[in-house]
Amino acid sequence: MAQNIPGNRVIYPENVADLRQDWTYTTGGAISSSPVVANETIYLGSRDHNLYALDARTGQLRWSYTTGNIIESSPVFADDVVYIGSFDGTLYALEARTGGLLWSYTTRDPIDSSPAIAEGIVYIGSTDYSLYALDASTGEQRWSYATEGGIRSSPAIADGLGYFGSWDHTLYAFDASTGATIWTFATGDRISSSPAVANGVVYIGSEDRIFYALDAVTGKKLWSFEAGDIILSSPAVAIGVVYFGSHDRRLYALDAATGKQLWNFIAEGAIDAAPVVADEVVYVGSWDSNLYALNAITGEKLWSYATGDAIESSPAVVNGWVYVGSRDSRLYAFTSDRIWSYTTGGSVQSSPVVANGLVYFGSQDSRVYALDPITGDEQWNYVTGNSIFSSPAFENEEEVIYFGSDDHTVYALASSTGAKLWSYTTGGRVTSSPTIAQGMVLVGSHDHSFYAFDVYVGEKLWSYTTGGPIYSSPAATGTVVYFGSHDHKLYALDVMTGKELWSYETGDAILSRPAISGGVVYFGSRDHKLYALDAVTGKEIWSYQVGDIIDSSPAVAGDMVFIGSHDHKLYAIDASVGEEWWSYTTGGIVDSSPTVADGVVYFGSQDHTLYALNANSGEKLWSYTTGGMIISSPRVADGFVYVGSDDRNLYAFNQKHNLSERG
Repeated sequence: MAQNIPGNRVIYPENVADLRQDWTYTTGGAISSSPVVANETIYLGSRDHNLYALDARTGQLRWSYTTGNIIESSPVFADDVVYIGSFDGTLYALEARTGGLLWSYTTRDPIDSSPAIAEGIVYIGSTDYSLYALDASTGEQRWSYATEGGIRSSPAIADGLGYFGSWDHTLYAFDASTGATIWTFATGDRISSSPAVANGVVYIGSEDRIFYALDAVTGKKLWSFEAGDIILSSPAVAIGVVYFGSHDRRLYALDAATGKQLWNFIAEGAIDAAPVVADEVVYVGSWDSNLYALNAITGEKLWSYATGDAIESSPAVVNGWVYVGSRDSRLYAFTSDRIWSYTTGGSVQSSPVVANGLVYFGSQDSRVYALDPITGDEQWNYVTGNSIFSSPAFENEEEVIYFGSDDHTVYALASSTGAKLWSYTTGGRVTSSPTIAQGMVLVGSHDHSFYAFDVYVGEKLWSYTTGGPIYSSPAATGTVVYFGSHDHKLYALDVMTGKELWSYETGDAILSRPAISGGVVYFGSRDHKLYALDAVTGKEIWSYQVGDIIDSSPAVAGDMVFIGSHDHKLYAIDASVGEEWWSYTTGGIVDSSPTVADGVVYFGSQDHTLYALNANSGEKLWSYTTGGMIISSPRVADGFVYVGSDDRNLYAFNQKHNLSERG
């Protein structure tokens, strides 16, 4: 079984330092509300009276809703409804997609508490001293619970019980259905912290400087811990540890079972925000304006970012993004260039393909993999009899992927499950990547033959024998398929019959996959040349000599052809006349084939690095160094860049690298 960094570990201790600001959104007031993310939308409140809904990737405003006063409450999303409290004393229920008001419920005083939802009931505290239970669909009051102080604490619901703190110094436990008191626990001062419930224990901080752990059923104190100042921060529980902040500028990590201090981290300002723990990283904001990322096990600072003012908001960590609000009126969005990596049992030289909601690729561990493109979670893998260098091809109508293996076989698998539909064994290794045309799977083999198979059943329809092994992957347009051979020739065959239409002989073997654009076939040869031929006649239009072998396949975008060489360079050549526009020198052989998207050319090098260059100028925009040579060709889809490495990993990177401000 392949060893894997779990796909949900998008940001973890080893790569959290790569976080960078991607965009900000400026509201009209300070932000104390904590963002929530659902359906690729961020919801958060501001002291400018508004609840905002923003696109989670771009920060573009989708809608906003204006309440009657400032918002410090954090929104909650459930069943396509967003619930939010306001200092106008009202709890609002809004349609999540449009921001349309579904219902509202007004209490007697401001609402600072954030709602909780369970079993069709919304629970919310108010500074009018009461906790309210409302029907989530209609807003009708089910019951209310009166205390002796204002309620800023947000309720927590677990196993049929609810818990909240009050400024009357008391933690309350109640029956979530009826509101009946189960038990109460008195602390030495006001409670603004919200409780956390885990493993039958309720954790809560108080302004008496004490952090408490209580039995969730009986309210019996299990242990307590004294901090150096008041505790407003709400706790987070993960991996057997409870984390909370204090006005003494510390974030504490305590053993959740015993209360023993494991470590503390000292910031430059009070920590009132609730920490968030994700994949062994603790994120927390401070009044010193910084958002911190700490190792959850050791407390080591891994990363920080200074905003323009204090941070009371708790961050949201979702799919490789970190979002947090600041009192400087901005919501910040951070992401890493590297979103995730997936470790296989062998080098990954196969180029990935993204289709049907999955990313597919092969490995030298003899497997082809299907992963979730967002998280990197494995959906399935299929074991062949030898290494896989071939890149998968996807056929949309039948939802089938096709690829070759060094076990001499061409495979057809169901794209959603990995079930084998058919296979065909040739007389040699299949490193060529198939292409689909006219209901046929077209692919070359090291047995010197080029094959055409029926896409549905794998029946061989025809084959064509060349003078050498075929490494080159085919490209098809209309009824013609083009490919190269080790016999130095590029071939053009009739797709339907396999009849040779023409061939063109170069000075050495052709491993490059041809590219067809504007009636021209572009390809590289080991004779150090990039060629442009008339696609109909095979007549040479131009050729361009580089400094060494070309095994890379060309990419055509606009007026340029991009191709790599063993001379360590990526070239940009004028597609019409074959003149060089620019070249970029890396630290190793460039066998990886370039990909061009949104004015950026992506390619790998045997210096272990993935490069992103401005396609017009050749200026380096960014690069990322992996642990092995990159021969795999990158693929760009839906805002991600995917590439394999000889370090056994498939990587997913964020395509966006521009900083932007919204609002």
